[in-house]
Amino acid sequence: MMSRWVLSWIVLVWMLSGCGKEEGTREQMVNLAAVAVEDPAKQLVNLSEAIERSKRDGSLYARRAMVLLRQDELDRALSDVDEAIRLSKDPANYFVKAQVLYLMGRREEALPLALQAERNSFESSSLYVLLTELYLDKGENAKAAHFAQQALELSPDDPHAVYYMGRVSEVTGDTTVAIRLYQQALKFNPDFAETHRSLAGLYLEQHDLAQANKHTAHGLRLKPNEPQFWYYKGMLQLQSTRKDSALMSFEKALSLSDTIQAAHFQLAQLQHGLGAFELALQHLEKAPRYSKLLKYMSVRASSLERIGENLAALRTYERMLIIEPKHTYARQSVARLRYRLERPRPQLDSMAVR
Repeated sequence: MMSRWVLSWIVLVWMLSGCGKEEGTREQMVNLAAVAVEDPAKQLVNLSEAIERSKRDGSLYARRAMVLLRQDELDRALSDVDEAIRLSKDPANYFVKAQVLYLMGRREEALPLALQAERNSFESSSLYVLLTELYLDKGENAKAAHFAQQALELSPDDPHAVYYMGRVSEVTGDTTVAIRLYQQALKFNPDFAETHRSLAGLYLEQHDLAQANKHTAHGLRLKPNEPQFWYYKGMLQLQSTRKDSALMSFEKALSLSDTIQAAHFQLAQLQHGLGAFELALQHLEKAPRYSKLLKYMSVRASSLERIGENLAALRTYERMLIIEPKHTYARQSVARLRYRLERPRPQLDSMAVR
């Protein structure tokens, strides 16, 4: 997903590049290029004053919308950009609205607006980056690649354009090219956190722990509240058999974002090893993506058996045998649980004290 950090870059590039083709012909009520580097509160004051003096200048509403977007005031940003579109059909305004809707989670609405800007000859590498992200999100990789290439052709030295070309390469399975492009993006901007995150993940998959650790550590220095970096740190600690540290890293990741299924899956295994079987089951419930893995089923079945849910444990072991008929532990567990569940129970009168 495109991060708010990346969107902030798009905002700044757009503001510095000018809102629309007609801007140079209008009387400037405020130095808008300078506003882009001022603190947000001052930007809002200056733009609001400019709007009071020129209420029919759509570009001013669009620029204020971008400042509000950077402040996460998305409802106000949307109101301003709608006013900008009412006053002016400048294609840049549709791009602004697409960004606001994207950050509001309304991606299906954002895509046609971004395309409308592009079809009306609004040419910007930041627009092409947004379109790349939107198509990657839809799984339409060919279209994503088309716009990533356009972004790169327009701004070959732009780290974000290079990064998104790498994203496309990674999604389509060409990890060698992806790594090369990510490294190239870092040459343009060594503190590009998203690139460090992507490289850390790829190097972990390739078991290049030194490189994975390097990019994870750098990423955490840049963005200490990025949950994915904490997950990667936990995985690296597991590789060093530092289970207690890994557990804390995974918990930190989930405290920042409870939707990381991989972290839930790892915590389930660690909590099972500590004998916290109910907690292990809770984490497994939040990691359904892994539910067809034998390891998932094994942890689930064992935890269920340990808390006395023998029938549910039996059914889980049986599913393991369907996947792997020669799984010795599952076969032995099925036999043990069937005996436990099917053995005759003593008659009540035989339990009486004589």
